[in-house]
Amino acid sequence: MQPIFDIKVALRDREVKFDPPIESCQRGNGIRDIIMKITNDFISLAIQMPRLDTGNGDYLVEIKDQFELFGALQILTNNLLEIEDASGNFIH
Repeated sequence: MQPIFDIKVALRDREVKFDPPIESCQRGNGIRDIIMKITNDFISLAIQMPRLDTGNGDYLVEIKDQFELFGALQILTNNLLEIEDASGNFIH
């Protein structure tokens, strides 16, 4: 598989730094920030799509009932935590 992100590793002031950062950051450009924005945008599509069956409302209720989706989000969160831990171990 091809990598999705390109992350630079630099030595600054005798510290190893990732650019962009692996974890969330104030600027919102960390890998965790980017991935969570993509998933939140995907879920927010349920609000943007008008219902075809009734003609009014959206699909948010159906999205909230999808336990598989929330299980996948938990797996994604766990994978991000593992990556953050592995990068922290790499630095130290």
